[in-house]
Amino acid sequence: MENVLLVGASEIEITPAAGLAMDGYMARDSVSAGVHDPLMAQVLVLDQAGRRAVIVTLDVLGVSQDFSDGLRRDLAALAGTADDAVLICASHTHAGPSGLQTWFPVDAAPHLKPDLASLIRQRVLEATRQAVARLQPAHLRAGSGELAGLGGDRNRPDQPVDQQVSVLSFHDANDAPIAVLFHFACHPTVLSAANYLYSADFPGAARQHIRAVYPGAIALYLNGAAGNISTRFYRRDQSFAEVARLGQMLGERVLDLMRASSIEAAAVDWQCEAIALPFRVFAAEARALAGTGNARLDTVRAEGAFIEAQLRRALGGRVAQTTVVCAVRVGSWVLLATPGEAFSDLALALRAVDPHALIVGYANDYVGYFPTQAAIDAATYEALSSPYDARAHELLYERLSAMMRRVPSNE
Repeated sequence: MENVLLVGASEIEITPAAGLAMDGYMARDSVSAGVHDPLMAQVLVLDQAGRRAVIVTLDVLGVSQDFSDGLRRDLAALAGTADDAVLICASHTHAGPSGLQTWFPVDAAPHLKPDLASLIRQRVLEATRQAVARLQPAHLRAGSGELAGLGGDRNRPDQPVDQQVSVLSFHDANDAPIAVLFHFACHPTVLSAANYLYSADFPGAARQHIRAVYPGAIALYLNGAAGNISTRFYRRDQSFAEVARLGQMLGERVLDLMRASSIEAAAVDWQCEAIALPFRVFAAEARALAGTGNARLDTVRAEGAFIEAQLRRALGGRVAQTTVVCAVRVGSWVLLATPGEAFSDLALALRAVDPHALIVGYANDYVGYFPTQAAIDAATYEALSSPYDARAHELLYERLSAMMRRVPSNE
């Protein structure tokens, strides 16, 4: 039966010991002091007529190809599929350990932490074995809707951004959910650099809210084109109570969409391509930035200018960054795996081509921000700290829009 969909899912804790450096904030000046809530990995295996895709979600800032390539090969062999059918997706929490991405900070020659990489690799392999063993017939339900009040433009609160929540849930013969894949674009930065406890931030709290209603389901969070989106203008403070509030908001919206979802025909397909993203030409001297009168904005722009100077030194003589982009078809939806921080504009442009196109950020690799020309003109932190000009954003649009047409939905 060609259209029968088999689904298996599992999750496992990946929290390392305290005492490791934490990822995400330049201002953080000490190592992890402990755990507030566990960091998790979730694995979803989808099989249609023997074609298997594997989606892994991790509560970490990002993963580099140095880590993900080997893991994707191992998972593909374990699941009996192609390397290109495996996505390793980071949530981008800024309250996890460093050591899985080698991009940032650019002045510190970052490298993988072997013990951490081995721990997470072994646990993801274990969860994948469980997911494969649990494969069972299932059907797909899907739906999407807007969620205001959680994420907005990081620099201009009046600037519209992608606020769509998309939910793909997989149900057994009794219509009980086996797994819930939910997508929303926003930096998980409720917690500040002053936090030294491991936490999944608001995506973890959203998962907890979903699991309270559906305790038998594995909830997997996919971040989107969140390069210019954060909770900055919507969070009341940067406490764990606020993490819980915003996570509950997202979790409840996911549950609402699940209740209103409709059944979709099964379809599983994929493809990946290498892509060379051209570096911008750096000025010979560090730029002087005029003050804006906004103290917060001036502070983060100064941080961006500092990173820009580091990039100028670190990338001298290099002209491009080679990385990988992927498209994975699930029903009528296509997950567009992007190796870093795309801007909301990219997600909206691709969705204008296909309303079921979803940018999945921080997937399989992490190579920085992909700013728009408007961000570059405004000299935002995101643009200053990026090694790319607008050509990277434009090239991603061209390549991803072509790729998503080549993974048909079989409708």
